[in-house]
Amino acid sequence: MFNFVKNFLTKREGKNKYGKMLVDFLSDGKLDDREKEELKKLSKEYGLEAQELLSAHKKASSLTFKNIISDSKITEDERKSLEELMNYFGISQKDFDFDQKAFNKFYALGLIDKGIMLEIQQHDVDIIFKKGEVLHWGCPAVIKKYKRIANRINYGGLTGSIKIMKGLRYRVGSIGYSTASNEHLITEDVGIFWLTNQRVGFKGNRKNFSFPYSKIHVFELTQVGLLFSKEGKEIPYIVGLDDYDVPCMMISHILNNNKE
Repeated sequence: MFNFVKNFLTKREGKNKYGKMLVDFLSDGKLDDREKEELKKLSKEYGLEAQELLSAHKKASSLTFKNIISDSKITEDERKSLEELMNYFGISQKDFDFDQKAFNKFYALGLIDKGIMLEIQQHDVDIIFKKGEVLHWGCPAVIKKYKRIANRINYGGLTGSIKIMKGLRYRVGSIGYSTASNEHLITEDVGIFWLTNQRVGFKGNRKNFSFPYSKIHVFELTQVGLLFSKEGKEIPYIVGLDDYDVPCMMISHILNNNKE
């Protein structure tokens, strides 16, 4: 019994030391050969098996992922380092606090920051591509529009009534009325908002549009959504998205490059 308790306490001490050493080594987001040897030496000293180190590896991977997205972008070096770390630990994305949506967003922003645009090869965006056209982005979206809705009817005018018999009266005069109305923002359609190297567009259940970037007259992010004003079209398109960062960065990058 004494040996069991002693062995338990020794292993717990070893796992704590291993975890602290691992976090310290991963302050730069990667493990070099010297650091790997130090970790192996420590685990051997305390007789720690791979399964006993799994918890430390998962926590370290979660911390590493949190650190690389802390500046709202993921560089190619950071992506490779995370992948190498996962392979070294023998774990997958489902084993730690990995957020695929956040990874896609911040990796795309990191590429755009370097002047590189994503090229999505496998997708379900149902559009006919032009020659040389490649997809850069596609995401769920809604098209909104303002609709004038009458809220109430105000009656007015001089009226009177003449009693004909009990329970029956004849109304004289006239009644005028006026309506009070307001504009309300409503959802017109739902679908996919997409960006290619040549065009911006939306494909919905009932409404579709697409036009080249050169035809964009106004491009603005507002409180109600992303506004596109096309040359020759007075009323702008209003596009609602869950997240505007990547699409806006992509459009800005393309428009700025087209001006050069």
